[in-house]
This record gives sequence, C-alpha cells and structure tokens, in this order.
Amino acid sequence: MEKYFLTRIPAAALDLAGATQPDNIREYRWWTVAELRSTREAVCPVGLAALVAIVAEGRTPEQPVVLVG
Repeated sequence: MEKYFLTRIPAAALDLAGATQPDNIREYRWWTVAELRSTREAVCPVGLAALVAIVAEGRTPEQPVVLVG
C-alpha cells in the first residue's frame, strides 16, 4: 500500500533527486484536473482525478480517502 499526503505549496519544480526507487520515470509535470480526466494514459490510483477535483474546489476531505488500484 502506498500513502500520499496533501499539502499546499507555492508553484515549484519537481526534484527527483531523492527518489528512493527506480520507477523508470520518463517525464514529470503537473496535470490539470481536465487533463487527468481526459488522458488515455493510465492514472493510478483509480479515482485520483475525482479527488484532485474536490481538493481543487477547496473542499478537503475530513477523513483519509482510500483509493484502490
């Protein structure tokens, strides 16, 4: 099980220097909600786009959210 945490930060570039495992990452970038919803790429975990949309609207879940897959 992987755990993700939400925090708000100023716009910043990603730095993979501290990555702990090789994930064969070819590219990284920030995605908009529309891009997450419309991409044909596999987005994991399932349900991420819907959760990002909720948070982007300013609604933060009061309890941890479990996304499977």
